[in-house]
Amino acid sequence: MKKLLLVIAAVAVIAGVGGYWIFIKNNISQADGRPYINIPTGSDVKSVMALLSEHHMLQDMRTFEIAAQIKGYNNVKPGHYVFNRSMGNREILNMLASGRQIPVKLVIYNIRTKEDMAGLVGRTLEIDSVSFLAKLNDPAFCAQFDLDTDNILCHFPADNYELKWNTDIDGLIRKMDDSYRRFWTAERLDTCGMKGLRPAQVLILASIVEKECIFDKELPTVAGVYYNRLHSDMPLQADPTLVFATRDFNARRVTDYHKTFESPYNTYLHAGLPPGPICIPKRKSIEAVLNAEQNNYLYFCANPDMSGYSVFSTSLTEQNKIAVEYRKKLKELKVK
Repeated sequence: MKKLLLVIAAVAVIAGVGGYWIFIKNNISQADGRPYINIPTGSDVKSVMALLSEHHMLQDMRTFEIAAQIKGYNNVKPGHYVFNRSMGNREILNMLASGRQIPVKLVIYNIRTKEDMAGLVGRTLEIDSVSFLAKLNDPAFCAQFDLDTDNILCHFPADNYELKWNTDIDGLIRKMDDSYRRFWTAERLDTCGMKGLRPAQVLILASIVEKECIFDKELPTVAGVYYNRLHSDMPLQADPTLVFATRDFNARRVTDYHKTFESPYNTYLHAGLPPGPICIPKRKSIEAVLNAEQNNYLYFCANPDMSGYSVFSTSLTEQNKIAVEYRKKLKELKVK
């Protein structure tokens, strides 16, 4: 009888130790960085095992496979899963089986083109960037927002969006549409109407104002200048639109090449607003256009002191004097 009890005790100890190693002992690799995997939609258990192995996520794949078989892990849920470094196989499997994924952040910032936007979405979410770009280039899709393929980015506000990694295109559009509708309150729409502009036109102007200013404090003043030009039927003559038209985003200064480049975005050659935004503007830039400074300026030029600020003028004669000084400074600094 005593021998039988000893055997039972030994088996229990062995089982306990085995259970600890299989289910409880920390099994996360101690590599640098925050360990995570993205499980694509349609994945099976074999695919999950391959991902864990490929990313060297676990210290011991074999014990994880045994634990997965014992717990009957077979209902794979896609998503972005972040691992705590103290996790054992049981905790890992409970997280994966329950679909307890961590949202990812899609930060819309400094996006100039539809290609930029599609690339950001593709890098951040499971969505294929080519498919998303095709959506942005689909006239029927754009028409549902009373927009077209030139100005569709006006419907996607700059924001920090928190989403599940496996959010599909429709889900992403709904999220951004909600953000758009929250921003365009009745008060802002009324302000828009009083200025004789549609929301998309405000956003287009805001994108130009943003790219003209280094310092936020100048945003309302520059917005006022452009309103004055629009109301005077002057061409906007906004250098950032030339950079956008030529896609010469590394240009250090605008030259005759830029000014003569034929494009509907060339505001030296074509009066009025360009057909679409030259970036997705920040909210402070949109607010600056909605609450533009009322002034008499028609011109502005970068300050020759190279401070990054602008010098504003009411006459072309005054503007030209400042421009000569600024070009002289550029020549001294050998900026081409």
